[in-house]
Amino acid sequence: MADEDKGSNYIRLAVGAGVLAVAAVGLAVFVPRRRWVAMAQPFRGALKSPMALAATAWAVGLWNEATQSGPPAFDDMRPFDEF
Repeated sequence: MADEDKGSNYIRLAVGAGVLAVAAVGLAVFVPRRRWVAMAQPFRGALKSPMALAATAWAVGLWNEATQSGPPAFDDMRPFDEF
């Protein structure tokens, strides 16, 4: 049953990515650069705060933990040769 829905999920993903791409290009073309600079000013101030540094360090720690290599994890406790 999961295989039947896979095609429509890929189509939805492609359509969603296309909509986001069109919106991003539209914003880049039609919004003046000085307005982008004015909108980004509060975010630049927030990025210099210790809270942003702590959140970045936390996210990097999560990334390192998720991508580190290790032994495979098995949910069942059966031996390898048992079916």
